[in-house]
Amino acid sequence: MRYIIACLAAAAVAAFALTHAGSAGAAPVAPDGKAIFATKCSACHQATGLGNGPYPPLAGNPDVNGSDTAALIATVLHGRSGPITILGHAYSGNMPAWRDQLTNAEIAAVLTYVRSAWTNKSPAVSEDQVAAAARPVALSGADLFVAKCATCHQANGQGTAAYPPLAGNADVTLADPKSIIATIVNGRTGPLTVASASFNGKMPAWKGQLSNADIAAVATYVRGAWSNKAAGVTEQQVASAGPVVLSAVGMSVYGNKCAACHQASGKGGGGGLFPALAGDAHVNAVDPTPILGTIEHGKNVMPAWKGQLSAADIAAVATYIRSAWGNKGGPVSESDVAAIK
Repeated sequence: MRYIIACLAAAAVAAFALTHAGSAGAAPVAPDGKAIFATKCSACHQATGLGNGPYPPLAGNPDVNGSDTAALIATVLHGRSGPITILGHAYSGNMPAWRDQLTNAEIAAVLTYVRSAWTNKSPAVSEDQVAAAARPVALSGADLFVAKCATCHQANGQGTAAYPPLAGNADVTLADPKSIIATIVNGRTGPLTVASASFNGKMPAWKGQLSNADIAAVATYVRGAWSNKAAGVTEQQVASAGPVVLSAVGMSVYGNKCAACHQASGKGGGGGLFPALAGDAHVNAVDPTPILGTIEHGKNVMPAWKGQLSAADIAAVATYIRSAWGNKGGPVSESDVAAIK
């Protein structure tokens, strides 16, 4: 009897092993770059890769097809804002950061797709290349300025017709650096006068994109570069710069992240693809949960901002859109955002 039981047990083990053979050791399915592009990228860059409105083309784009893929990978990982010129045409769409929404393998797959689709014929991007680009590297204030600020303010700090100079700018070199810290942290929109000249460029909010240490480094650089002779800024000064008006922060986040689609007027765009927020019942509802869910998790072509914006920034931008353009929705708190599942 013991022999029979042992044989039956052995047979059961063998059957289980055969049933599950290959499943445990099967190679994981590689991400489908084309499918990822269709769901995450084509709303802005179009299925044809030809771009649309403020969003540049990827087909035939020399930045996409370059042999050095570091900048391209960094754009997908960290997003990009501010003007960009591709093949002689200027674009100003805001590219979201995908590092918290896509894995390194998925980013490698979608970049491999766009570098080989349409008229593009460039080599693949590997997961190892993405992983290397994703590793944080400490940059000096000068390096950060070149990477994040010089496109608008120019490497010599002299600015352009739209973006004010930083060299010789009295607001930059004030003894108390709170003003320049607040501008870097929260961004700034609307007309501005510097040295009797008027400017109306949009300064993006760098909160959430740069750490306190990075903001301190770049603020220190601009306060001491060119002809400026102001004292440096510490990380502690950035951290303790004080609370800001919620709706003012929200206005900055909206201008940086939302206005390209929904328009500065809140009237929407894209021929109805991007809905109006002004007067929208969903935005103005007494209970902010539905609109917060849309902002956090996305809807249709609306990207998910959870992981890209902090709870404080989501609360701020929700508060702003619920009070701008004649809207009468109440303010939103960080705890309201934290309650969204």
